[in-house]
Amino acid sequence: MIINIFWNIQEEYTENKKRKEESEKLVRDAELYNLRQQLQPHFLFNSLNSIIALITVKPDLAKKMTFQLSDFLRGTLRKDDKQLIQLSDEIKHLELYLEIEKVRFGHRLNTTFNYSEEVLSAKVPSMIVQPLMENAIKHGLYNVTGDVLIETNISIELHMLTIEITNPFDSDQFYNTNGTGFGLTSIQRRLFLIYGRTDLLSVRKKENQFTATIKIPQHD
Repeated sequence: MIINIFWNIQEEYTENKKRKEESEKLVRDAELYNLRQQLQPHFLFNSLNSIIALITVKPDLAKKMTFQLSDFLRGTLRKDDKQLIQLSDEIKHLELYLEIEKVRFGHRLNTTFNYSEEVLSAKVPSMIVQPLMENAIKHGLYNVTGDVLIETNISIELHMLTIEITNPFDSDQFYNTNGTGFGLTSIQRRLFLIYGRTDLLSVRKKENQFTATIKIPQHD
């Protein structure tokens, strides 16, 4: 009888633990989904406004941007919030995003990527870099005159992938060094939900340069 009681207690504990884990997983999945849904409309709104502005003066560019936006959104909808994809695929999607932004900003927006071939097979959460780039473009071009260079440096060491995006900024504009802007906060929250760590996103200012860095653990 005692053995039977302990067995039932153990079974109940196991079932409760399983239900709790499933419930927490559902909450995490819902939060990840909501974070992605909040980020996309901002970019979509800006892109559609640019297309409207181009329709009359530069209809060919408006048409090109419409097709680019369609391809970008199609790729976005196919991606799972928790899906880990190869960095090479993330960069391709990011380049499509930058093509759209370069239609908006013309020759003012210049970008460069520095990385070795070995990093391309690293795994990253899908669309984890795009909000960082959007943030860099927003603060790098909106309040800065002339051409702007946004530089992305990617490296891997000791099973840790590091992605740094650097942009110029006007020292008179406000930049929270704790990264409390929605774009940065959402990335930090998403990294925590996936990896359970709060130290994977950092930002720093040096003179008129702002750098955001994310680290992605690489597990065998």
